[in-house]
Amino acid sequence: MKSILYTRVSSKDQSTTRQVNEMKSLAGFDIVKVFSEKVSGFSVSVSDRPILQKALSYLKSNDLKCIMVSEVSRLGRNTHEVLGLMEELKDQGVAIYIHNLGTTINKPDSSSEIFTKLIVTIMADLARLESEQMSYRIKSGIRARKAKGLTTGRKIGSNESREKFLSKHSDIQKYLNKGYSSREIQKLCKCSPNTIKKVKDYDSINL
Repeated sequence: MKSILYTRVSSKDQSTTRQVNEMKSLAGFDIVKVFSEKVSGFSVSVSDRPILQKALSYLKSNDLKCIMVSEVSRLGRNTHEVLGLMEELKDQGVAIYIHNLGTTINKPDSSSEIFTKLIVTIMADLARLESEQMSYRIKSGIRARKAKGLTTGRKIGSNESREKFLSKHSDIQKYLNKGYSSREIQKLCKCSPNTIKKVKDYDSINL
């Protein structure tokens, strides 16, 4: 099936490489164009995401019948918007392949459309809740440290060498080299976005 691939990450320091690599060789799909976007799906609506809009226009103008995404949250974290987009694509006869669910919805011969959409709705809600909880935990942690009179960053006057810092975060380097996104690395290594950015910055320095 001739398809386009849409990938999205939430910030500029993340990479869409892994999303592309995982899907570009899937059997049964002929990817004719890849659209990659770096924008928050939670804070920016579908209509205000320029690359997604280009992808949707490309689908229509080239009469393609499938769009591929790595997970529901790539389309958006607002469940209402995601379901609205799904219905819009269905009206155009466009199927949506969702990689982490291993399923294609909006297929003409789909016999389990209601069940599939129920799963999609749940996954979109979970993605939204996860984003809200992560933001709350970060802000709550900062407030707690301030209430105790503690700083929220490195101790004033302290200094750590590049080599020592990178040796402490070799796991982050490993996942970055494999193309994992910042969000995925935060979960795997239980670290902050700033730590990941610092690893990337130090790793790019040529000594």
